[in-house]
Amino acid sequence: MKVITNTIIPPKGYKAITILNIIFVRKGCTMSAVDINHESIHWAQEKELLIVGFYLLYVLEFFFRLLLLRDWHKAYRSISFERECYENEMDINYTRNRERFKWISYLKG
Repeated sequence: MKVITNTIIPPKGYKAITILNIIFVRKGCTMSAVDINHESIHWAQEKELLIVGFYLLYVLEFFFRLLLLRDWHKAYRSISFERECYENEMDINYTRNRERFKWISYLKG
Protein backbone atom coordinates (compact mmCIF):
# COMPACT_ATOMS: atom_id res chain seq x y z
CA MET A 1 0.00 0.00 0.00
CA LYS A 2 1.18 3.49 -0.80
CA VAL A 3 1.47 5.98 2.10
CA ILE A 4 0.94 9.72 1.55
CA THR A 5 1.55 12.21 4.37
CA ASN A 6 -0.32 15.53 4.23
CA THR A 7 -2.25 18.10 6.28
CA ILE A 8 -5.68 17.69 4.66
CA ILE A 9 -6.57 13.98 4.68
CA PRO A 10 -7.42 12.70 7.25
CA PRO A 11 -9.01 15.58 9.16
CA LYS A 12 -7.62 16.73 12.51
CA GLY A 13 -8.10 14.20 15.26
CA TYR A 14 -7.44 11.22 13.02
CA LYS A 15 -4.10 9.59 12.27
CA ALA A 16 -4.80 7.81 8.98
CA ILE A 17 -7.46 6.83 6.48
CA THR A 18 -7.31 4.34 3.64
CA ILE A 19 -8.89 5.30 0.35
CA LEU A 20 -8.50 2.71 -2.35
CA ASN A 21 -5.01 1.26 -1.88
CA ILE A 22 -3.55 4.47 -0.43
CA ILE A 23 -3.03 5.26 3.25
CA PHE A 24 -3.32 9.00 3.88
CA VAL A 25 -1.46 9.91 7.08
CA ARG A 26 -1.85 13.15 8.99
CA LYS A 27 1.37 15.15 8.87
CA GLY A 28 3.32 14.74 12.11
CA CYS A 29 1.97 11.24 12.77
CA THR A 30 4.02 8.08 12.43
CA MET A 31 2.66 4.75 11.26
CA SER A 32 3.62 1.56 13.06
CA ALA A 33 3.28 -1.94 11.61
CA VAL A 34 0.08 -2.27 13.67
CA ASP A 35 -1.32 0.96 12.16
CA ILE A 36 -0.53 -0.23 8.64
CA ASN A 37 -2.14 -3.59 9.40
CA HIS A 38 -5.27 -1.79 10.68
CA GLU A 39 -5.48 0.14 7.41
CA SER A 40 -4.81 -3.04 5.39
CA ILE A 41 -7.86 -4.62 7.02
CA HIS A 42 -9.90 -1.60 5.91
CA TRP A 43 -8.58 -2.09 2.37
CA ALA A 44 -9.82 -5.71 2.45
CA GLN A 45 -13.23 -4.47 3.64
CA GLU A 46 -13.34 -1.83 0.90
CA LYS A 47 -12.61 -4.38 -1.82
CA GLU A 48 -15.37 -6.70 -0.56
CA LEU A 49 -17.93 -3.93 -0.85
CA LEU A 50 -16.60 -2.50 -4.10
CA ILE A 51 -15.30 0.62 -2.32
CA VAL A 52 -18.46 2.75 -2.65
CA GLY A 53 -20.49 0.20 -0.68
CA PHE A 54 -17.93 0.28 2.10
CA TYR A 55 -18.12 4.05 2.52
CA LEU A 56 -21.91 4.09 2.26
CA LEU A 57 -22.30 1.41 4.96
CA TYR A 58 -19.56 2.99 7.09
CA VAL A 59 -21.28 6.38 7.15
CA LEU A 60 -24.76 4.92 7.69
CA GLU A 61 -23.57 2.73 10.55
CA PHE A 62 -21.67 5.63 12.11
CA PHE A 63 -24.72 7.90 12.17
CA PHE A 64 -26.96 5.09 13.44
CA ARG A 65 -24.52 4.42 16.30
CA LEU A 66 -24.14 8.16 16.95
CA LEU A 67 -27.92 8.43 17.41
CA LEU A 68 -27.86 5.50 19.83
CA LEU A 69 -24.72 6.38 21.78
CA ARG A 70 -24.72 10.20 21.49
CA ASP A 71 -20.92 10.19 21.63
CA TRP A 72 -18.74 10.71 18.53
CA HIS A 73 -15.79 8.60 19.72
CA LYS A 74 -17.95 5.74 21.04
CA ALA A 75 -19.93 5.72 17.79
CA TYR A 76 -16.71 5.57 15.75
CA ARG A 77 -15.24 2.76 17.87
CA SER A 78 -18.45 0.72 17.65
CA ILE A 79 -18.65 0.68 13.84
CA SER A 80 -18.39 -2.96 12.74
CA PHE A 81 -15.54 -2.19 10.34
CA GLU A 82 -13.54 -0.47 13.09
CA ARG A 83 -14.29 -3.20 15.61
CA GLU A 84 -12.87 -5.82 13.25
CA CYS A 85 -9.77 -3.69 12.66
CA TYR A 86 -9.07 -2.86 16.29
CA GLU A 87 -9.64 -6.44 17.43
CA ASN A 88 -7.25 -7.88 14.83
CA GLU A 89 -4.69 -5.15 14.13
CA MET A 90 -2.03 -6.86 16.27
CA ASP A 91 -2.22 -10.02 14.12
CA ILE A 92 0.09 -9.15 11.23
CA ASN A 93 -1.12 -12.24 9.30
CA TYR A 94 -4.80 -11.40 9.75
CA THR A 95 -5.45 -10.19 6.20
CA ARG A 96 -3.91 -13.39 4.79
CA ASN A 97 -6.20 -15.64 6.84
CA ARG A 98 -9.25 -13.39 7.15
CA GLU A 99 -12.69 -14.72 6.22
CA ARG A 100 -14.40 -12.65 3.57
CA PHE A 101 -17.06 -10.30 4.97
CA LYS A 102 -15.85 -11.00 8.51
CA TRP A 103 -16.94 -7.47 9.52
CA ILE A 104 -20.56 -8.71 9.46
CA SER A 105 -19.94 -10.69 12.64
CA TYR A 106 -19.10 -7.37 14.36
CA LEU A 107 -22.47 -5.76 13.59
CA LYS A 108 -23.98 -7.11 16.81
CA GLY A 109 -23.55 -4.99 19.87
